[in-house]
Amino acid sequence: MNQKERRAARGLQIVAVCCCFCLLAVGAGVTYRAMDREKAGGGETLQKEQPVTAVQSKTIEIAQAEQQGEAEKTKEIKETKETKAQPARKSEQPVFAAPLEGETKVVLAYSTDHAIYDPTLEQYRTNASVSLSAKKGTEVKAAADGVVKEVKKDAQAGNLVRIAHGEDWLTTYGQLADAVAVKEGESVKQGQRIGTVAAPTKYGVALGEHLIFAMEKNGEPQNPMEKMKTAE
Repeated sequence: MNQKERRAARGLQIVAVCCCFCLLAVGAGVTYRAMDREKAGGGETLQKEQPVTAVQSKTIEIAQAEQQGEAEKTKEIKETKETKAQPARKSEQPVFAAPLEGETKVVLAYSTDHAIYDPTLEQYRTNASVSLSAKKGTEVKAAADGVVKEVKKDAQAGNLVRIAHGEDWLTTYGQLADAVAVKEGESVKQGQRIGTVAAPTKYGVALGEHLIFAMEKNGEPQNPMEKMKTAE
């Protein structure tokens, strides 16, 4: 091999070595970038898998509390509307007037705590009503505004009328003539004529002509004379 050929062979060797170094450099760069990307990707994954922080938890709790507060507020508004829509129940005592005009004599008093003498039955007994002396044909009037609850004929009290005054109070008028002026379900006003006094039944004949007047509150007997005196 002459000198010229030797020079050419060395040049090729140098070029080959340079190419090898270039390839090594490129390979190292690619490997570095891949490793860097892998680290970056792992960081993102790690960040995604991090638990909720205390600040984030507080924000969630606040949001839940706000939602609960809105729900309670809505419920309160609804309940207020429903309460306003329902009419208030009146439990006050009605203003009772006497069912008979003028002064009347009590011929058999109200007494539920001890027995009193009944001249017709000729025995002592309790009495949950009051009997007021009145001539036959005397007008009997409603003691207060109300609705007629019952009209019937009773063996002891004769024809009687019961009037409901709201949900709590009830008045009863007995010993009425057959021509009762009201009917069940009818609304009546205080002082309205509901009938007239009739002759007494055999269970009250010794008392003379009279009106039986009774009063109840929630089913419990009340003294009509006291309620009329204390009515405002």
